[in-house]
Amino acid sequence: MANPNSKKGAKTPAPKEKVVVKKRGGCVVVIIILILLALLALLLGFHFGWWGKGDGDGDGDGKSKSSGQSTTDIDKSAQTDVYVTVSGAKYMYENNSIEIEDLVNKIADVEGKALVHITDDSATDSAMNELKNALDNAKLTYIVEEEASSDTTAST
Repeated sequence: MANPNSKKGAKTPAPKEKVVVKKRGGCVVVIIILILLALLALLLGFHFGWWGKGDGDGDGDGKSKSSGQSTTDIDKSAQTDVYVTVSGAKYMYENNSIEIEDLVNKIADVEGKALVHITDDSATDSAMNELKNALDNAKLTYIVEEEASSDTTAST
């Protein structure tokens, strides 16, 4: 049966063809993300030492061929702790009052590397500064420990 609204002999228009557009933007984004992840993995790997910069011998056991004693063991065995208290304008060493020149000489004569622990027991600023300067001039390492608080300052 013919369409009553159509004219006789008129051709009906052909249906329009659908144009298919392929989207490649998704693939490009995925590739860029994968490249960024690979770069991030490389940076993290070198930063955390997962590979490269190793000191091992390459056999994979993670052990280096250094001496059996660690440097922290060597440093601790060579270090001698010396305790000095500054009270007012006096310097106390081994429970005796001592002059600053004698104190620095005794500390310099200590076997091994001396670490001076200075306790501030209501010391005057000038006494503390004089002791710090004398230890700095003698190239001795010290730590200032305040009597009332646990705040410490280190210097070499």
